[in-house]
Amino acid sequence: MKKEFIGFYNPTQEETDSSWNEGVFCFDANSILNLYRYSESTRNDFVNALRSIKNRLFIPYQAAFEFHRNRLGVINGTKSAYKELEESYKKCFQENIEKQLDRFKKHPALKLNSLEKLNNEFLSKISKELEKQQKTHPDFESDDSLLYAITDLFQNCIGKDFQKPELKKIYDEGKERYAEKIPPGYMDMEDKKSKGERNIYGDLIIWKELIEYTKREKKPIIFVTDDRKEDWWTIEKGKTIRPREELIKEFYNSTGIRILIYNADSFLHFAKEKNLLPEITDKTLEEIKEIRVSDEKTNSKLEFDFPQRYTKSKIFRISPNKNSLERLLNEDDRKRLHDLVATDVYKIINENLKSSSNKPTIE
Repeated sequence: MKKEFIGFYNPTQEETDSSWNEGVFCFDANSILNLYRYSESTRNDFVNALRSIKNRLFIPYQAAFEFHRNRLGVINGTKSAYKELEESYKKCFQENIEKQLDRFKKHPALKLNSLEKLNNEFLSKISKELEKQQKTHPDFESDDSLLYAITDLFQNCIGKDFQKPELKKIYDEGKERYAEKIPPGYMDMEDKKSKGERNIYGDLIIWKELIEYTKREKKPIIFVTDDRKEDWWTIEKGKTIRPREELIKEFYNSTGIRILIYNADSFLHFAKEKNLLPEITDKTLEEIKEIRVSDEKTNSKLEFDFPQRYTKSKIFRISPNKNSLERLLNEDDRKRLHDLVATDVYKIINENLKSSSNKPTIE
């Protein structure tokens, strides 16, 4: 029965050991593109770790194509984060704090002018802080050493593109698969339907490349992807359980080999645990996981949380745009912004409390 339902079973120890000891490490475009979103130390740590296993790396042609096609978009997205985050702060105060202040213009005790002054001072601090951080942003557009490092990593280990008749066959199969929600890639249909078939069926092309590569090389593979959608993963109540059962079964039926699929931080964690990449630091693992978890919080709000002893609710929320602005700043920059927010918001609250009653202020 296990053979018929292999996707519902965890890989055996033998299958896991075989993949890690003898297998090929295959990377999706998103895992490589995320290098542009990491801090410099994490980026360098990740690249150096991959250099140590260069002879076991592989990237499908379609994944490499998507990396090159989307690279500048990712770079520009990280650059625009500073301005967009500043605008988000201003919008938040305009839509929430300022409206609340307008409600109490006839209040007998509240000193609205002082609160508005504090508000403006806070936004000015945010603007100056973001401007300061932007000056240290890497200039990938004019000097992209990362691009050349990635090029060197995957030199001579890139897949071959399918010929046009083969691609047409994949497109036709993709139409049927997506209509029945057979993974991978059907979640891309709406977002990419205006960008051509190669974009719409990109995930399926990568999947077919992995199958053909494994059949040809007869080696187990570990596929590393930071795609978190349900057309790659079984997700229950917001929690990722395992790769889609259909994918594991299809791959096994086509190749006779069990595929292992990891996100980047899990791959690096296990590689370090197995002493394959012992030099990778815990800080690097933590940052990569943090960005992955942030990506998983789709259709949610970016929240700045303050200690519960100050308030049981969130002081304010910022709705993210598609770039997930906050995650585009590195960990140290986010902490500085959070501290700046906390200091000034508590100051505003205290001013409010002092003006309206004899209640103790926040300490």
